[in-house]
Amino acid sequence: MKINEEHHLVLKDVYSYDISSCHYNILKRYGFDLSQIDKVDKLKRNTQIGMMMRDNPALISLLRNTTNSLIDSYISENSLTDSQIVLRQYDGLIVLTPLRETNLQGMPIDFRDHFEIFISSTNRRMYIARSSKGVLKVKGVPNKYDELNEFYEKICKINFANKERIFKRLQEIKDEFMSTKSPSLFGIPTSKGKMNVFLKDYGELEIAENTLKVIDVGDIDKNRYFDFYISPFSKSIVIEFVR
Repeated sequence: MKINEEHHLVLKDVYSYDISSCHYNILKRYGFDLSQIDKVDKLKRNTQIGMMMRDNPALISLLRNTTNSLIDSYISENSLTDSQIVLRQYDGLIVLTPLRETNLQGMPIDFRDHFEIFISSTNRRMYIARSSKGVLKVKGVPNKYDELNEFYEKICKINFANKERIFKRLQEIKDEFMSTKSPSLFGIPTSKGKMNVFLKDYGELEIAENTLKVIDVGDIDKNRYFDFYISPFSKSIVIEFVR
């Protein structure tokens, strides 16, 4: 994933689309027997199609090339320029303007979200966004876990119309992160019942979930977490609004 470098790191009003059940519908269109494929359970369906691809490697090229061609068609039919595309995904698009044509070749591209705010990381390989319905979206963040969402929400809810307030709020968010007394914010899930934690004196340790509850948060290397998970977005905001 690489967000278009032509755009600002902080955007307002962007639109997300993707092709629903993309691989399933492509296989259906080509006449493959899908009677054993689960239509409802997305995870199960994707697993079953993955097994079909494993058993028939030719499907990999078919699905990839057809999907790529479909996205190309939607770009062409909607007369989208590179500057209007925020992010081209495997089976979807994030764009600056709503699409006019959304049903080509019997493979509709569905509207998913209107993002009121969209914040790219400084390396443009991750983003956080908040939809007009108040739903948070986080993509591309390695080893991301749910406890971080509280702080991503805080960042997305900054009043970007007030420049002075932006920098004050960023500092408040950092202070809240660094002063938290909750060790659960710093447990990175690994396997069932296990998680990683970064300590000042011992570095990375894998511990039991219950052990995290008794760790002194003063021993946790909070700076490491902040620099990895929060700074890529807070720095983007600083870059945009110091101009």
